Order: sequence, then structure tokens, then C-alpha cells
Amino acid sequence: MDCENDKQIVTNIDIIVSATSDDSSNTNEELKEEEKGKWGYAVCFGTVITFIAGIGHVNSFGLIYKDFINDTHSTAKSLTSAHGVFAVMLAFGGIILNITSKRYSLRLGGLVGAIIMLTGSFTTIFIISTNQLPITFGALQGIGFGMMVPVCYSTINYYYVRKRTMVMSVCKALQGIILMWYPQFLKNMLHIYGFRGTLLIISGIALHTIPGMLVMKTKEMPQRKLRTANNIKGEHEHDESVDLVNFKPDEQVIDINRCTRNKKGANKICMEVLDTFHVKILNDPVYCNICVGQSFMNFSDLTFFIFQPMLLFQYGYDSTQVATCISICAGADVAGRCALAFISGIVNVNTRTLFYISTLFTFLLRLVVLQLREFYYVATATAVLGILRAWLHVTSPLVISNHVTHADFPGAYALFMLSAGLVNVTFAPLIGLLKDVFEDYVPAFYALTVCCLPCLILWPIEYLLKGK
Repeated sequence: MDCENDKQIVTNIDIIVSATSDDSSNTNEELKEEEKGKWGYAVCFGTVITFIAGIGHVNSFGLIYKDFINDTHSTAKSLTSAHGVFAVMLAFGGIILNITSKRYSLRLGGLVGAIIMLTGSFTTIFIISTNQLPITFGALQGIGFGMMVPVCYSTINYYYVRKRTMVMSVCKALQGIILMWYPQFLKNMLHIYGFRGTLLIISGIALHTIPGMLVMKTKEMPQRKLRTANNIKGEHEHDESVDLVNFKPDEQVIDINRCTRNKKGANKICMEVLDTFHVKILNDPVYCNICVGQSFMNFSDLTFFIFQPMLLFQYGYDSTQVATCISICAGADVAGRCALAFISGIVNVNTRTLFYISTLFTFLLRLVVLQLREFYYVATATAVLGILRAWLHVTSPLVISNHVTHADFPGAYALFMLSAGLVNVTFAPLIGLLKDVFEDYVPAFYALTVCCLPCLILWPIEYLLKGK
């Protein structure tokens, strides 16, 4: 009879706990719905200004550093090396954020990242050759921005689930509208204030990352530890077993117990390290395939548009034509993001399929662009590449966030940035070396086009293997 009563008590307690958990879950959902209509907009705005202030000038690197490279007799390899280091440090920034977020809020980690990035931005003003860019731009700005990116994406994922693609598209579109005029703005600043004066203005704009990080807040419901009868019973049995071991007269048993505890402590440390770097997700072959394909594609895309001004100068274009091409690309980027925001608001978009299709057409169109020399045709092809680039940038983080859980996203995205960084630091110097060896940018651009192939080849293979 007593046994039956105990079972009934356990059942009743478990029912109460389950109900409490459901109520807590409902409360969380209601809180999220309420926040979506209020603070979610501030988070989107903070994301936009963070990306503009942080890396808005990166696509205009060729425009900014062209004369400086000539005056200091620097090589293209040093510029690509700086971007390779930047990509690796992005990953380390994400890992640092993943470690700090276990004890502190994401917003605090983002603020620390903003300070580190600002330090790198202001020290860039005083460089005397591009050989110092791997430290000021690559290391400091890379770590800082790497800590801010997961904060932005994680906070957006917290506020938006069903409309995530549309919201991300809108954010990227607003970002693109401003960046569309950035090359013209920088061209005028270089003419008026010179090279170092322009870097000072860029550093001042970078200060806006601080308010951008200040808005990255979430209101998670505090989790209470509820003790069920099963937990109480387990704790009681554990205490009894510990007492039996401790009170045995045989000291050998005590030594064995101590060794067991030491072994558990070592295992705990090992598990903490593995959890910090989120290594367990590497057991997922689909995630690994996503990382490899996106890492090569993102490296190819970033380096292509960084070097494009250099290629256009080689074609004989003047500064106005080069700035116009960059602005056309940025305008097309905005159009692509607005179109994607509109389409995703009507139909459900498979982000991974869209990423693959955009990669395929980017590969084909780049081969065409390298055969063109007339300004009108190059500008038109650049506009189409801008649209495709918009779809690549919007879908890239969403492909990962749609594959992993919200809790796993910061760690998964940090590992992806590490993968992208390793690709950058390995292949970026080789791209610059190709230009220096052939004294021509065209072979380097063919090599960048080939970097699209890992995604185009590996993803269909995965699809075929999964279908079997």
C-alpha cells in the first residue's frame, strides 16, 4: 500500500513539474511575441549599423589603399594576407565570444569586441606599410568584429523564427542602401582629406558599433531548478553510497574513490574544452559539408570584390569609373536583398538551395566577366553579380541557423568562421602570389572563380548519398 502511495506521489509531482514547465514555455513564447513587436526592431537597426560601421569600407579597400601601395612599393600578397588573417581572427573572435557567453551576456561580449575592433581601426591610421595591416586590420579588427557578428545573428534568431529570412533580407537591404554610396563617399574623402584623414573618418564611423551592441539584449525567463521525487530519491541513494565508501575501514577503497574523483575531474575539464569549441557538431557530416562549401565560396566572393577595383584600374579605368562600378554593385546588392525580402514574405524560401543556385550562376558569370573589357558590359555584369552576392550573403548564416538549434548556433557559427578563416589564410596569399608572379590580376581572378567548385561539387554529392 505504501509503495502504491509513493508511486502516486511521484506521478502527481511529475505532473505538476510538467505543467509548470509548460506554463514557463508559454510565458517565454508570449514574451518573445511581445518583444518582436518592440525591441526586435531596435535589434535589426543595431545589426545594420554594426555591419556598416564595422566592415562597410572593406569592399573599397582597393580604392583606399591603391596610392598607398604604390607609394610604399607594397605587394598584393601583403594585402591578401591581411584579409586572410582577418578571416582567421573572425573565427577566434567567435570562439572567444562562445567562451564568455557561458558566464556573461552576449551583449557584454559584443561590447568587448567593439572596443577591440576600435583599437585596431584607430591604430591603422598610423601604419607606414601594408605589412602592418595583418596586425591592425587582420588581428585586432578581425577578433573584434568576430565577437560582434554572432551577437547580432543570435539576437535576431531570438526575436524572429518564422520570418527570419525576410527580416535578415530587410536588414541586409538597409545595409546595402547605405553602402551603395560608400565608394563615392570615400572617393571624395580621399580627395579632400587624403589617405590618413580618410582612415580617421572611417575610425570615427566605427564608433557606432558601440550603440549597435548596446541594443543587443534579450529577456530570457529565469530557469528554476525543480526537484522531483525521482531526483530526491537519486540524491538520497547517492549520499548513502558515498557514506558507505567513506566509512569503510579499508583505506585502499578510499584511495580508489579519490582516483575515481580525479579521473572524473579530468574528464570534466576535457568535456568543458570540447563543449567550449563545440567540437561535437563536427560529427554531423552535413554541417561539415556546409562549412566547406560556404568557406570557399565566401572567401572567393570577398576576395573577388576586394580585388575588382585593382582589376578595373589595370583595364585602364579612372577613379570615377571604378567608384561607379563599385556603387553599381552595391546598388544591385540592395535590389537583390529587397527582392529576396519581398519573395520570402510571400513564399517559404529554401535558403540552402538559393545559396547553391547563386553560387552556380556566380561561377558562370565570372567566367564571362573576365572576357569583357568595355565599361558598359563590365558594369552590367557587375550589377548581376551584385544581385547574386546579396543572395549569398543573406542566406549564408541562415543555412547554418536552419540546420542547428538556437542554443548551438553561436558555437556552430564560430566553427564555421574558423573554417572560413583557415581557407582564407591558406589561399589568400596564393591569390596575391599569382598576381605578383604573372604581374597580372586576371590569373588571380580565374583562381578565385575555381574556388566556387567545392560547393558546386560537394553539395550534390551529399544530396545523392542522402537519397540512397
